[in-house]
Amino acid sequence: MKRLLDALKAEILSEEVLPHFMNAFENLVKCNSTAEVYRALALFITYAFHTPNTSLPRTPKPMSALSRSSTPGLLRRATAVQDANGVGGNPSRFLTKKQLGVKILAMYSGLLCEKGNLANIKKFARTVTNKVGGLPDDKSHGSAYVLSPHKWLLYLLAEDDAETVAHGAKILARLLVSHGSAYTSKFASKTGGLVVMAHRLRRWWDVPTLWPICFSVLFGFDVAEVDFDRNFEFFSLVETFGRCRVVYPDAMPIITGMLKHGLKDVLKHQDDPNSPAQDGTGPGPLVAAVEMSVGRPRSKSMDLAKALESRRKSCLGDGLGSRCEHRNCC
Repeated sequence: MKRLLDALKAEILSEEVLPHFMNAFENLVKCNSTAEVYRALALFITYAFHTPNTSLPRTPKPMSALSRSSTPGLLRRATAVQDANGVGGNPSRFLTKKQLGVKILAMYSGLLCEKGNLANIKKFARTVTNKVGGLPDDKSHGSAYVLSPHKWLLYLLAEDDAETVAHGAKILARLLVSHGSAYTSKFASKTGGLVVMAHRLRRWWDVPTLWPICFSVLFGFDVAEVDFDRNFEFFSLVETFGRCRVVYPDAMPIITGMLKHGLKDVLKHQDDPNSPAQDGTGPGPLVAAVEMSVGRPRSKSMDLAKALESRRKSCLGDGLGSRCEHRNCC
């Protein structure tokens, strides 16, 4: 497993090869579901999202040694880039390091949030308390850093990619619910994790996938039991959470923060001539914000891929244009 992850670090993977690689890789992970493998996956995800320092070293290597050590790698990289651009006759597109990290994270999320299986998330909680590598803002430039699992997931919520945030929130929700009130209380009081979640999730209020995840934390509901293939609407939420009671009231600021940010976002653009509230056919800005938040009048899918595609089309086609705040993911 480690050698395959090292290969992903050293080589460039094309979009054509990726599905076959991920299929084989996921089956190997399931066959070798050990603490060491879980730690290696967390290390790779951290590496993939790490932004290297661009400053030069204080003591540069001699030019002769630099040319001897780096020339072959540079030639291979240049050839791969030429092929990616179609110069070398290969029209395939190659994935960046961060795109590979998102794919590995999606697979990791699927394993940890497998329905009816709590062993994986328990193992994850015990495993990622050890060193998981340099953080995106770590001053040690990639050195080992001791990090608890929920803190590692909170760092994922700070990313500018909606898919990364959704997977991180899903794993975090199952981690909190599966470990009970004592773990969640510690997460809320000592770490301030729920406050951090409320702050980092509010700008993603228009991603339908995140709402049932947040409700799962509020009601102590196992997020693995949520049917994300359904549409995001009032009745589907009632069927899922209608018989639940509030278990973790400290999670309420997450939901209210997303609602508040959504209202501000709609009200901020109410004077835009392209806004549906101004053409005489749409609802007022307040009603529009609430409808967008709860999936009305147009039902939105809770499936992450469909939600992101709908979000991208909305940003490009609903008059947001250059003022869209989601350029990184759209």
